[in-house]
Amino acid sequence: MGWSLQNMRLKSKLIVSFVLLIVISTSIIGWVFFLILKEAIVNEVGQSVQEVLKQTMQNIDYKLKDIDELYVNIVSNKDLQFIMETDASTDTTARANFEKTFYEIVYPKIFGGRSEQIQSVSIFGQYGLNLFVNTDATAANRIKSEIEQTLIYQQSYSAKGKPLWLFSNKDIFSNRDSGPKVIYNARKTLGLLDLKEWGLMLISVRESFIFDSFKNVLTDMLAITYLVDEKGFIISHVSKERVSTKADPHVWGVINGSSNGSSLILLQGTMYSVHYFTSQYTGWKLVTLIPQAAVYKHIELAKGTIIMIVLITVALSILFSVLISSSITLPLMKLIRHIKKVRDGDIHTKVHLGTQEEFGEISESFNEMTEEIGALISKVRDDEKKIREAELRALQAQINPHILYNTMDSIYWMTITKEYDEIAEMTTAFAQFFRLILNKGDEMTTIAKELETIEHYLHIQKLQFKDKFEYDIKAEPDVLEESCIKLILQPLVENALLHGIKPLKNKRGMISIIAKREGQLILLEVIDNGIGMDLEQIEALLEQPSQNGGYGIYNINERIHLAYGEGYGLHFESRRDGGSHIQIILPGGYVDV
Repeated sequence: MGWSLQNMRLKSKLIVSFVLLIVISTSIIGWVFFLILKEAIVNEVGQSVQEVLKQTMQNIDYKLKDIDELYVNIVSNKDLQFIMETDASTDTTARANFEKTFYEIVYPKIFGGRSEQIQSVSIFGQYGLNLFVNTDATAANRIKSEIEQTLIYQQSYSAKGKPLWLFSNKDIFSNRDSGPKVIYNARKTLGLLDLKEWGLMLISVRESFIFDSFKNVLTDMLAITYLVDEKGFIISHVSKERVSTKADPHVWGVINGSSNGSSLILLQGTMYSVHYFTSQYTGWKLVTLIPQAAVYKHIELAKGTIIMIVLITVALSILFSVLISSSITLPLMKLIRHIKKVRDGDIHTKVHLGTQEEFGEISESFNEMTEEIGALISKVRDDEKKIREAELRALQAQINPHILYNTMDSIYWMTITKEYDEIAEMTTAFAQFFRLILNKGDEMTTIAKELETIEHYLHIQKLQFKDKFEYDIKAEPDVLEESCIKLILQPLVENALLHGIKPLKNKRGMISIIAKREGQLILLEVIDNGIGMDLEQIEALLEQPSQNGGYGIYNINERIHLAYGEGYGLHFESRRDGGSHIQIILPGGYVDV
């Protein structure tokens, strides 16, 4: 065939959109199939969990019925029958013998070997004889009328001898609906042969005896399983601090009112499936909370298979779409790379996107654009350099006449006073000074020449001020050959002389010039012991002067900004009657202006 992907038009390449339709349709089908399979597996897991709860609850009932069967051994025990049917309420010796017989003979015979099952045994006799094992001692002295007022007694007598399993207060004489609770088997006890009433019998079962039945149930699913009574109190739980407390209100709201079932519930930001089964024997409910994440792990294999099928389908679609889309995206990416090069400053880059009609036109237009941009940038740079040089020269031109005027004025007055030696000395110094500031028309100089310039200027001023001040110039050797713009120290020194030292009346002035390097910066410092300046004076010096004002300090700051940028310039430290310390902050290397 006489065509190829490389020569297809952009409009034709849009045909590859069918790949997107394949990906979307495959993903939707896979997702729907996954949801159906997920629901089926969740239902299967739910039925399996319900069956496990049923079998576990039956096991718990079997254990409780085994405790129930002790009742036959109790009422058929002749020693206990004699003790319970004999009125020994006034015979303390007989009561003591009865108690000894119960603890040494009756209890070991009936309850021996059940210490892991039974926590305590309490028998409240008809004739006031109370027999206890592991029971709170305060209950032993309760009289018959007090026992008959308890809720357990009334419930047991209402049951008419039938076994009654209760989860009640440890202190049976408390009517509170809180505090530690105990699993009780309570019965109204009657003699085996003559059906004589013996009184109230309570057997409390250890929580661990019940917990052992379900402690390993559904642990592979991270399940939280516990047993609750008909009022919602937790009878047994893996977290023992939860025993005797109310079940979570959200959980209780789900399980209360029905015997068996399952539901979803959100607890503390985690979704759980709640399953429960109610014992027909006790009315208690066995509840298990399984994190949905644990349930879903059973469908990971199916999920993985579905995902694999979808991925293979998508991969094949992508493979073909890449072959087609590459013919579109590769030229575009090449164009983007060249655009980034232009953005980063490479304005001479050229791009060639092949012979395709659309991309050929784009590459041709791009190349023409970069050529025009390059020409414009060169022109702007040349114009900016010329403007900056003109501004620097304008600022410099403001300084030179000012210095010349001041010096010639001093020479004039010396001529009037006939100080001819000083005139010669000042003229020589001024000639050297002016030679250095002219600098053959170059705006840049070295720090060494700038220090030499200011030394000539200080010599001129010392002649003019009649030795009213001294000066000192120090420089670190490694900064002397560094470049700087010329004539930046003179206005600062002039300001120090005229406004700092000249007003001094009782002491001799001192000016120190220091040149040093500090990190990546070069500092030129002018320090004097004059009358100093306040903040308003410093701000006034740095403000643009009026038409008739001076240019010195403002001029220096602006020239430095133009030459080096806003990060460099003047820094003032001064206070009234405390002298001034002015720093010129320059970069550590040469800057082309």
